[in-house]
Amino acid sequence: MTEIKRYDLHKNDPSKLHFEVNNARKYLDKNLKHAAIPHRHSFYQIIWFKEKGRHYVDFEVVEHEAQAVFFINKNQIHYFCPDSSNEGFLFHFNDEFINTHGPGRMERFSTTIFNEIGNRFLKIPATEIQKMGLITSYIESEILAREQNYREQIYHHFQTILYLVERLRSKANNFDLKSHPEYKMASDFKKLIFQWLDAPKSIDDYASALGTNSKSLTRICKKYLLDTPAHIIRQSKLLEAKRMLSNQKTSVKEIAYSLGFEDPTYFTKYFKKGTGTTPKEFQRKVL
Repeated sequence: MTEIKRYDLHKNDPSKLHFEVNNARKYLDKNLKHAAIPHRHSFYQIIWFKEKGRHYVDFEVVEHEAQAVFFINKNQIHYFCPDSSNEGFLFHFNDEFINTHGPGRMERFSTTIFNEIGNRFLKIPATEIQKMGLITSYIESEILAREQNYREQIYHHFQTILYLVERLRSKANNFDLKSHPEYKMASDFKKLIFQWLDAPKSIDDYASALGTNSKSLTRICKKYLLDTPAHIIRQSKLLEAKRMLSNQKTSVKEIAYSLGFEDPTYFTKYFKKGTGTTPKEFQRKVL
């Protein structure tokens, strides 16, 4: 199995914009060797597919409609399916790009957009397609011209896209952050799981950290995440295990310890019970 690579966007170089927009089809043609096999990023990615097709996200091939927007979170594993049209646009950006112009703003978008809650993609309504296209064109022209204050202009235009997507996701999920603080708690719970992957924590521990009790946390998870806290934690651990197993250089024993398992043998049983295959078997067949 080939190791799944992790790519950065202008890492540790403050002189760079930490943002880019690409024609998806041209980008794939140029980077087919890397983009069409499982990989991950240290940055955020929004992919706007203008035609019907397929895209691979976290070990699942997702069938999508035309005018679909995917939100690829940091460290999610994905790739472009070469047999799809892949017509559209790619937006890449780091936390630095958003927070430089709007301090703390990325925390909001990580809750409302990059929360890995609900569907893998959002369908853009026909009434908003032209608007998305025009804003994207403005961003491309600013990047090309690089005139005075172009960084601020790019941020301004891209922020408009983020707020538009945020609004559409809110409508699709029938929630509003201000009137539905429980949705934020559900998102914070998912974040906390990945922060505590290396430590065995009880549901009460999670509830306490979120300022609630286990009964309320269970109700909120069932409402917004459609599952119980215990099962969500298990699935999150299994997903991270799959991501880590994609790296041939990391042994099953190392992965077990990094996920809070004191006994690698128990981790193997845990993984097999949840996936139907052992870690080593998964490692051999994932690609």
